[in-house]
Amino acid sequence: MRYLARALIFLFLFIIAGCSEQEDVNLDVSMERIFDYKIHEVEAVQSDDIKKWLNNARTTGDEGQYFTYQDVSEGEDYTYSYVYRKGYSDYEVSFIYEPSDSSAKGKIHVTGINNNSINEKIVEIKSINDLSILYILSDVSLKNKLK
Repeated sequence: MRYLARALIFLFLFIIAGCSEQEDVNLDVSMERIFDYKIHEVEAVQSDDIKKWLNNARTTGDEGQYFTYQDVSEGEDYTYSYVYRKGYSDYEVSFIYEPSDSSAKGKIHVTGINNNSINEKIVEIKSINDLSILYILSDVSLKNKLK
């Protein structure tokens, strides 16, 4: 899952670098400046606001339904988004950059991939604070779409 995202970021960095070889580019560090994510146990959520949002999503939503929560602080460099898919315990999260699309900085594609309502999890996504980044919540993983 992270490997696909890293491969897409590498392609992005390769294009930006003018297709030249740069041995000192550390892909992990470069990717974390744009996008990073962590999957958490539902019970490990710390913030009261997120706990309240998540509790509401768990009690009112239908199986397989997506819920999102975004923590945007004006003037901050990063936005933190939370995605929960009711009944799912794993997620595929990918960053997609299309150089031909000048209207968007990129897309973050999220798919709940493991239906396990006993061990539900939530994904926290850290991305640059830019309104042109689009979120795609999908039933089909990006890996399957690329086949």
